[in-house]
Amino acid sequence: MKVLIIGAGFVGSATAARLQELGHEVTVTTTTEAKVEGLTERFGNAVVVRGSDRDAVHAAVAGQDAVVISAGPSAQQSMTPEGRAKTYREILVDTAENVISAPGSPYLVGLSSLSVYGSAANHLDAVDEDSPTTDSDDPSPSSFLLMEQTYLQAADRAAVFRCGDIFGPGDPPIAEKVKMAHQYLQGSVPFAGDALLYRLYVDDAADAVVHAVQQRLTGLFNLTHAEVPPTNATLFDTISAENDLPPLEYRGEIAGPTKPISVQRLVDSGFTPSRSFDPALTKLVTPAS
Repeated sequence: MKVLIIGAGFVGSATAARLQELGHEVTVTTTTEAKVEGLTERFGNAVVVRGSDRDAVHAAVAGQDAVVISAGPSAQQSMTPEGRAKTYREILVDTAENVISAPGSPYLVGLSSLSVYGSAANHLDAVDEDSPTTDSDDPSPSSFLLMEQTYLQAADRAAVFRCGDIFGPGDPPIAEKVKMAHQYLQGSVPFAGDALLYRLYVDDAADAVVHAVQQRLTGLFNLTHAEVPPTNATLFDTISAENDLPPLEYRGEIAGPTKPISVQRLVDSGFTPSRSFDPALTKLVTPAS
């Protein structure tokens, strides 16, 4: 099978490596010319493509059996409404529109975010894929929702994963991120303090994508761990206190579920995320009300 990975970053590279190991012909994309040589050595095929470049996306998609869209905004672009407004539409929505309009009918897998729920489903006992989504106009959840709607136009050949916060080797530990929030963001973050901090280990993300491609899953799937995690404030403020720092300020621009996320639909498909919950956080977990 010929598979195009749009965005050879954290998840994209891990997914490409797994697909290559399984014998698939993989092509990865980057927006940086200087990275092409190294990616080509690693994966065999690499091309420069910006998701907002319709012609380049169409050329890359041509002849592919499957396309995985793992490109996403960087954390640095996500800390302010202005930063999110500048980049989210281009990286998420423009890319989706160009992929879906490309000739042919490859199978599609897109990576979205649990932020699409916002606080809209907090009246429920658990949040599943049929739960209401946010009506927030913040560029993060609104762009992810537009992206999802675009891919799901191809209902018989598209799966979308709503992912937790992705982490893994090479990503700064969460304690370092909290310290950087104090150092570079004046202790203010755009998240809601009462939202549960669901995370996703990069290997679980890559394996879920491979599972989707192999099983040709369609529709929406929550992708994170089944265990109920601590809230943002519980974890971040514990880390702050351990480092003699004050509690963070939670601006609530990007809300999130305060009730458990269900991953049962994905489990029923034959895949269970198994490495995404850090057992060390168990002592910080309080029962969800």
